[in-house]
Amino acid sequence: MRARVVSLLAALLLAVGCAQEDGFARDDGQAPFEGREIKFQSTYVYFPSDFSLSIVRDTMPQSEVCAILKRYSETTPKLAGLPVLPYKEEHYTLVMTVDSVQPGDDVSFDPTDTGSAGDMRYAALAHYGIGKNRDPDWALRASGFVRISELTQYKRVAGKLALRFPSGEKLDEEFAVDACPK
Repeated sequence: MRARVVSLLAALLLAVGCAQEDGFARDDGQAPFEGREIKFQSTYVYFPSDFSLSIVRDTMPQSEVCAILKRYSETTPKLAGLPVLPYKEEHYTLVMTVDSVQPGDDVSFDPTDTGSAGDMRYAALAHYGIGKNRDPDWALRASGFVRISELTQYKRVAGKLALRFPSGEKLDEEFAVDACPK
């Protein structure tokens, strides 16, 4: 009974975007990203328009994400660099952005081709200094795909991703993320 309650609680926490294990792996057994300590603590979704979304994993705590996102998404004009959020500490951010996405879509990522206007897509991991959300001091684009199995624009996205980085790291995981409450 207790194991069932723990499993149910874990599933509920995952649905609201709480921290997940980073999941990075390498086939050669070496430390991912030259030994960089990347432990994601938060997952959030940002909807910049009626047809676009960004799924973001970050090393900043989940408990701070919605307040920061709300503060900056309500500014006019929008804060340049969103969906990456400025934070009071250095942080790593993995961003997967896709335009013109619909439920059931498989969207491919190619580090050398981010698509055209209205069909932009990219996946990148980057390190940002204190208070920064633009001009990372280290970044790496990924290839692979994101499969969108569920999408309610401005509310929720769920699916699966499979990313491959040129340095040999890979990330394969399922996700379900609700937008921050307004």
